[in-house]
Amino acid sequence: MTKKIFPSWIAVDWGTSNLRLWAMDDTANILGSAESPLGMNAIAGDPKLSFEAVLIDLIEDWLGADPAKLPVVICGMAGAKQGWIEAPYCDVPARPSDLAKGAVTPNVSDPRISVFILPGLCQRGDPDVMRGEETQLVGFMAQNPDFSGWVCLPGTHSKWAQVGDGMIKAFRTYMSGEVFALLSQQSILRHSVDDGWDNAAFADAVRTASEQPTAFLHSLFTVRAGALVAKGDASVAPGAAVLSGTVIGAEIADVLSRLAPGDDIALIGAGKLASLYQAALAVHNHKATPKDGAAITLAGLSRAYGVVTG
Repeated sequence: MTKKIFPSWIAVDWGTSNLRLWAMDDTANILGSAESPLGMNAIAGDPKLSFEAVLIDLIEDWLGADPAKLPVVICGMAGAKQGWIEAPYCDVPARPSDLAKGAVTPNVSDPRISVFILPGLCQRGDPDVMRGEETQLVGFMAQNPDFSGWVCLPGTHSKWAQVGDGMIKAFRTYMSGEVFALLSQQSILRHSVDDGWDNAAFADAVRTASEQPTAFLHSLFTVRAGALVAKGDASVAPGAAVLSGTVIGAEIADVLSRLAPGDDIALIGAGKLASLYQAALAVHNHKATPKDGAAITLAGLSRAYGVVTG
């Protein structure tokens, strides 16, 4: 018989394609977890689905008969325009408490829960937005209160955030993941990108992207030209490594040009993509050990829980 879980609150990371949930106690211990492929896009595209119904279905076993409402703290796309209810962006510079105080509370029909949806971040001078990553940044800041510099969150649209003095000061989004996917799958370069890989070729491409920033478009075509000119030559660098190094290298070169003296770099993520960013930063003599994104998300949600229920 499965032991019944009685959480003090529930943490939710509601993404575009999926969602993750954790049953939490008051000391930030995880009592249980669940996940689902019903992200924002799936719910918005199906009139038979609703955010509340999906949530209740996943947490039903965690809900007791206690008349006190169980707090549910949500970050991510549930607060987007197409989400459950829009949580207006919070402008940078922003402190963690600013984000928590910007939480919105949708009307729910189930009397057993109260829902708090956290806002994303907005930058107006150099227009940019994020939704979901800001909670990871809050969690990172809680674990690293003295950090000053830039935090990288690799992804389809990678985010780099300037953090210091207890606030998120600014951030930049790079479409590196999407550009790599488009070029490797839908452009002429698809004929030159296979499963081969070479770490040295990747590092060389990262270095070239920094040394020759205005040659980005030309560097892309060398992926194709190199394969054609030296066809059959085993020493030719694998196209995937060169393309990846060129795209990620251009992103990192731009960020490094913005570093102030004494700035540190941190990396939040896991898997192959985070390892590539770690390797690209190492080319420029920056050591950044990837930190677990799920744990940091939970740290950010825990901090928000303390504010919205305080």
